[in-house]
Amino acid sequence: MASKLVVDVIAEDVKAEFSNLEIHMGQFRETKFKMKCNVTYEDQLLVMDGGKRVARLHARNIGNVHLEKKALRISALNFEIVEGENVSVVTGSIQVEFGIDTDAWYQELWG
Repeated sequence: MASKLVVDVIAEDVKAEFSNLEIHMGQFRETKFKMKCNVTYEDQLLVMDGGKRVARLHARNIGNVHLEKKALRISALNFEIVEGENVSVVTGSIQVEFGIDTDAWYQELWG
């Protein structure tokens, strides 16, 4: 199935802020952090790759998406945070700043 996203399903050098994190499994211990990352969305998998740290979120685990001025705030359940070989499962809020492409990403993830 082709993607509905008007822009590419890749966004580079995007600011992402993770907050209110609750760790369910794994060694990850932070309750909030920020990273600059590349974001891709393909086959219902949203991947935020910051190099040393990668977050993977399946569409079925998106609780809600709020459209902000130049960002999306995603309420996410049971998503992965990978650091090296350590994989943790967490729940929390993710704010992703897509800039002018925010509306298109909103439609793709929640529309």
